[in-house]
Amino acid sequence: MAYNSCQLQESIESYSAELMRVTGSLMAIIARNLGVDLPSDTYVSQALRMTYYPACPVAHDKVLGISPHSDISMLTLVWELNMVGGLQIKRQDAWVPVKPHPKALVVNVGDFLEIMTNGKYQSIEHRVTVNPHKERMSISAFHLPKFDMSVGPLSEIVGAELKKYKTLRVDEVAKVVFSSKLDGKKTKDYAMLRI
Repeated sequence: MAYNSCQLQESIESYSAELMRVTGSLMAIIARNLGVDLPSDTYVSQALRMTYYPACPVAHDKVLGISPHSDISMLTLVWELNMVGGLQIKRQDAWVPVKPHPKALVVNVGDFLEIMTNGKYQSIEHRVTVNPHKERMSISAFHLPKFDMSVGPLSEIVGAELKKYKTLRVDEVAKVVFSSKLDGKKTKDYAMLRI
């Protein structure tokens, strides 16, 4: 099989640019739904992660592909490449499988969007299980604010309500999250105001 790194790079750059366009559209819909203007630098950084989960015929019920966590991002877009299930979301204290769809991306609300909207949009705790018979492949695109930006509840969203979250610098939160293991909704817990 011939390998052409230039073609791969062009494909990834094209895919990345299209995901930024889709994210921009989704953020515009969210802003319209909230009745606010979101700063355009709330989702300017993008990180792509390609993940391969091998089949696990032995002890697949005791092994996780990725531990339960919520994403630090504003939005995360996931393309489940080979349509093998494994992604699960936590809903009402139960793990619910997300069925892959060949013509759809999975969109996860991230912790920074929850903080910015004062909880009106809530990040989703999720995990990935392994399949006993099939490998699973996915590409996740994490859309983040600028790293030198501070994120907190927008005053026009909070209004007369209580502010639920602290204002935090993106780079400081990233250090906390990336310096330890994935563990539930750690970013949200770190950002919560104790009332």
